[in-house]
Amino acid sequence: MSYSYTISLNCPHCDTKCQFIAIEEGHTRCGSDKKKHHIPYTCTNCQGLVVTKWISNDCTPKTFRDTPAGYNQRLDIYYPIVGDWKPRVNLQLITNEKVRADFKEAIDCYNNGFYNACMLMARRSIQQEMINKNATGENLYKQIESTGISEKLKALLHKVKNFGNNGAHPDFFLFDKEGNEITDKHGFARLSLEFLDKYFTDEYEIDSLIESAPKSQKELQEIKSK
Repeated sequence: MSYSYTISLNCPHCDTKCQFIAIEEGHTRCGSDKKKHHIPYTCTNCQGLVVTKWISNDCTPKTFRDTPAGYNQRLDIYYPIVGDWKPRVNLQLITNEKVRADFKEAIDCYNNGFYNACMLMARRSIQQEMINKNATGENLYKQIESTGISEKLKALLHKVKNFGNNGAHPDFFLFDKEGNEITDKHGFARLSLEFLDKYFTDEYEIDSLIESAPKSQKELQEIKSK
C-alpha cells in the first residue's frame, strides 16, 4: 500500500474495514527504527487511533508527504494506540539497562492494550531489579524480603508480583476486601506500572537528588576518604 492522506484499513478498535485519515502533525521519521516513517491515523468510523510504520527511501517527512509515489513508500505495519501512560520517573536514572528495558516494555504493552503482557513484564522488571541488587532467596517473594528497602516499597513490589502472577496463571485470582474476585486486567496492569513508577522514583530519583545537592565540608571529606 502506498502512502496517502486517507487509507483503507481493518480497524483494530471497531473491527470494521473503513477509511483512516492521517494526523500529519504526528508524522515523524524514527532514526532508531530503521528510519521508518511513523504516522498516526484516526478511524472515520470509531475515531480510534492507530500508528502506522512506513518503509521508504531516505527522505524527510515533508518530502514523504509531498511526493507519495517518489520514494517507494509502502506500509509495513500498523497497530492500535490504546493508552498514553507515561512514567513520572526519569527512566535514565534506572542505571541497569535490563531493568529499564523491561519497565519500558511493560509500558509499551499497556499502551497497546496487552494487559497480561504488561503485568508479566512488570514482574520481570522486579526480577531483574532483584538480580541487580544481589538479592537472595529461592523465589521472588524471598528475594524482595531480603533487600534493605523500606517495608512500604516491599509491599509495592509484592503487589506487582501478584499482578504478574495473575497475568501468567489463569488459576491465580485477586480479590477485594470482601473476598469477591476481581477480573479487571486493565486496572491491574495500570497499578503494576503506577507501583513500579513509585518504587523507581524512591529508589533512584531521590538518590539522584541527594547526589546532586550541595555538600558540606564533612560530606566532601567523607567522599574523599572512600
